[in-house]
Amino acid sequence: MTLTALYATHIATLQQGTEAALAAQGFDALVLCSGSAAMRNRFDDQTWPLHPTPAFAHWCPLYEADAYVVIRPGQKPRLVRTIAMDFWETQAPPESDHFWSAFEVVEIKAGGATDVLPGGKVAVITRDQGTAPPGAVNPPALIAALDALRTKKSEYEVACLAEASRRAVKGHKHVAQVFASGTPSELDLHLAYLLASEQTDGTAPYQGIVALGPHASVLHYVAYERTPVTGDTSFLVDAGAKYLGYGSDITRTYVRGKSPSALRFRELLSHMEALQQEVIRRIKPGLEYEDLHDETHRLLAHALRELGIGRGSAEELVAQGVTRALLPHGLGHSLGITVHDVGMKLRPPRAENPFLRNTSTIEVGQVFTIEPGIYIIDALLKPLQTDHRRELLDWAAIADVRAFGGIRIEDNILVTPSGPRNLTREAWAS
Repeated sequence: MTLTALYATHIATLQQGTEAALAAQGFDALVLCSGSAAMRNRFDDQTWPLHPTPAFAHWCPLYEADAYVVIRPGQKPRLVRTIAMDFWETQAPPESDHFWSAFEVVEIKAGGATDVLPGGKVAVITRDQGTAPPGAVNPPALIAALDALRTKKSEYEVACLAEASRRAVKGHKHVAQVFASGTPSELDLHLAYLLASEQTDGTAPYQGIVALGPHASVLHYVAYERTPVTGDTSFLVDAGAKYLGYGSDITRTYVRGKSPSALRFRELLSHMEALQQEVIRRIKPGLEYEDLHDETHRLLAHALRELGIGRGSAEELVAQGVTRALLPHGLGHSLGITVHDVGMKLRPPRAENPFLRNTSTIEVGQVFTIEPGIYIIDALLKPLQTDHRRELLDWAAIADVRAFGGIRIEDNILVTPSGPRNLTREAWAS
């Protein structure tokens, strides 16, 4: 099917789901605001790049300030564009024109939206309450319903996410070669990724994490040292790309060198690669995502024992918090029109999983990341080294790989009736 046909079905599904949400909450219409230009600070006349409200972007891939999607039951959705004279800046045009015919398009001047917005009991979803049109602003129950609507992906959304993965993989393949063939700095690698994936920092879905050696133990490292790194080291790159507003989120880890420490780290990396693929194989509808997260820790415990790093039983390594000191973050998160989308965290995670962003039951149509890792974070390991758990780890082995920082491997997964579809590996193979 063409992008236009996929989008038409996508909009029809959104219309049906939104009308049901409006009826359940007692509203006659809905206004979704793209967002207004936001000043960086009170001492600067520059604005931040516009990132549209997710509920707006779910309907329309238009990056324009002060635009509105108006949904009225039984009527064609309306797209209101605010036309302003601006000779200082310009927005990049949409990558595709497939969406215009889905809307009744209305152009207005700044401040003229009142007469084209609906009457009755209107809900307004916006990130800029001070400039919101009249209506009930951000009603929580309606926001929750719209967040939930984004958790099941249409064929149009899957096509966008697959293309976002393909674009990101171009960057990932290129920086892997740059790392293997020379002694680049972190800044060199970051810029090489952007060039190969044809992005700027402003258009990427998030600022890429580019870490060499011990910096890979910092989960969100973006400091980008400019000094080339020679010798045996590791390279962790967590970076994505966008297509029509949909973002990919991919992480890979590499190692360079033949020293005993590099070889030990390479063996650890090989085990983590196998672990990540095993976790993906276990995805199935009806399984609690948090149970999959817990299963990851059990698999990690067995890997530590196989490598000789874990000295206790697998059960002890999990129960005593050893695996959670080495893997402190959640297994993954919902992915879609925003990289860390909401709607799948239906309840707080259990106390031992404080950073888990997905507590849903796995269902067909969901897209989420699977990103296990292992890190040498001294602040988290120190309590283990100083209490009764000291004997559960080989501290000499930990010291041996400390200079390599850590490992994370992340793929983007679509749940289908026949099993998980790995959008990342699919793009890598093409």
